[in-house]
Amino acid sequence: MGKDLRGREMGEGIMQRKDGRYSARFTSRRGRRVEKCFDTVADARKWYMRNKLQDEQEGEKSIEYTMTVDQWFHYWLKTFKSNLSPNTIRNYTDRYYSDVKNAIGDMLLVDVKAMHCQQILNNMEPYYAKSTIYQTYICIGSMFKSALKNDLITRHPLDGVDFKCNKMKKPIRFLDLEEQNIFLAYADKNSNAKAFRLVLQTGLRTGELVGLTWDNFDRVKRTLTVDKTMEYRYESGGLESRPA
Repeated sequence: MGKDLRGREMGEGIMQRKDGRYSARFTSRRGRRVEKCFDTVADARKWYMRNKLQDEQEGEKSIEYTMTVDQWFHYWLKTFKSNLSPNTIRNYTDRYYSDVKNAIGDMLLVDVKAMHCQQILNNMEPYYAKSTIYQTYICIGSMFKSALKNDLITRHPLDGVDFKCNKMKKPIRFLDLEEQNIFLAYADKNSNAKAFRLVLQTGLRTGELVGLTWDNFDRVKRTLTVDKTMEYRYESGGLESRPA
């Protein structure tokens, strides 16, 4: 991470020189140092992102005309969203793979129009809750907004999409004693009855419940420690454990 003259972090590949100008540099795939200076930090970051990305994609043509939506999604998630919480990254990934990838993943980034995004949302309406469709809308909007800011596209495709989502927060309601007894009566007929009872007593999330191991239980102190959770990873195609 480079720094400016006041010692503040400038981000990967960017630093401020003693003369006040900003230097952007990276090492290419062939091991060659590539560097250029700019008067503003914004120009330096834009140059760094475009040229480093082009080098990684091994494209000989301008990156705008060679990058697919799928390639951009993975680069965008890794480069611009890596500091988000695992749950947020999982939500982006889930929505992309479930609803976006098959529709426009193989398209060139510059070829995606409003009608393609509109069709994705329209196809979801019969099967998904409004809140889930909204999450897909946010995923598409965020990744294309980043592409627009970095001059990879000239117009945001969602600008022409007709979509409204008035999110209404539902008040949190807890099960009363009678409802809990009804729940347990049905739960006891299931092979997972003990797991259901544990969830009811502790409020564990599904991932936290599945991630429990015997070392989480202290029989002497009669305590339960939740220190990990299980999540589905598209990269590996299976469940993986991460710290809670």
